[in-house]
Amino acid sequence: MAFGLFAASFFILFAGTGGALAQAAATSGSLTPAAGAATVGIIAGTAGSTGVRVASDLSRLLDENDLRVIPIIGKGSVQDIDDLLTLKAADIAILQSDVMARALAHGRPGLQPQLKYIAKLYSEEFYVLSRMQHLCLADLNGRRVNFGPKGSGAAITAEAVFEANDISPKAQYLEHEDAIERLKRGELDALVYVGSKESRAFDGVSHKDRVHFLDAEYLPALQVNYLPAIIRPEDYPNLVAPDESVGTIGVSYVMAVNARPRPPERLRAVSRFVQRFLGSYRKLNSTGFSAKWAEVNLRAPVKGWQRFEPAETWLAANAGPQAGAEPQQSAARMKTMLQRFVENQKSASADQEEFFNSFVLWYRENGAQAPQQW
Repeated sequence: MAFGLFAASFFILFAGTGGALAQAAATSGSLTPAAGAATVGIIAGTAGSTGVRVASDLSRLLDENDLRVIPIIGKGSVQDIDDLLTLKAADIAILQSDVMARALAHGRPGLQPQLKYIAKLYSEEFYVLSRMQHLCLADLNGRRVNFGPKGSGAAITAEAVFEANDISPKAQYLEHEDAIERLKRGELDALVYVGSKESRAFDGVSHKDRVHFLDAEYLPALQVNYLPAIIRPEDYPNLVAPDESVGTIGVSYVMAVNARPRPPERLRAVSRFVQRFLGSYRKLNSTGFSAKWAEVNLRAPVKGWQRFEPAETWLAANAGPQAGAEPQQSAARMKTMLQRFVENQKSASADQEEFFNSFVLWYRENGAQAPQQW
């Protein structure tokens, strides 16, 4: 078995260009911005996703008289990139990093100057839930495996994982809820899902349905765009035996911004959002907000992409203690933990970013919380 190192309350209809409608999470107070208020729209994944919860958190925290933050329900990771770049209402999107990389690698080389990032956010796990008779990914070759809706982040990640393992299942493109029921009836051999451990995606299934999770090995071909991750018994006690754990990969999410030339008022609105988000970020780690904020490292780079200039400027100007420098005692502990980590590695990665990410995950697994900003 391979082991890895490592909601919104109300909704309103939000209109984009061409009559496009999206559901948006509303905050308390008037739905009409004050005169001169800046409005920023955030595309945040499908209904019920972590992205929606995160965007709702941002709206709750940052909404003031001079700034409205409107979460917009997306229609799948691939479509979300197009919508970010074309819909008048959209300024920012929470995107899977592997979907961004795939778009760049598959005929969209002009995407980089149009799409920049504000910050690297949290990660979610990649799950393969199969019938009990299948013991490893290789057993799914030629079998019926649900990848999720076409164009979804789960489908993109599934394609990458199975390709890296040289496995060719018979891909199905069903909604997750439908796939769960078909899997329980034996009409599917397996399904894949990308989501956080705090989601309720597997509440309706247990080992009594003759299903279990399969390992997804962290192969070299996957290390460019993914992180190592692990699923433990306490995460899913009805699906993972007490003496077992499941190795898999982690999918990073990025706060991306439409960097195309835009009217000055739109640029001012996004810049205001960036400054307010970075300046008050620590408040998101308090009770009442998503636990995923604890994973965010604002200074982490996103390989192959350029950071949005207002964000880069803010981080450069706030590099001291106010930006989250670790106390001396914590820094010393971090140094000790890093030494232990290096000693435990069979071979050090040549990729500094991957080595760092692996260390952060290992650091968490050993009972310490990684620093929020560096």
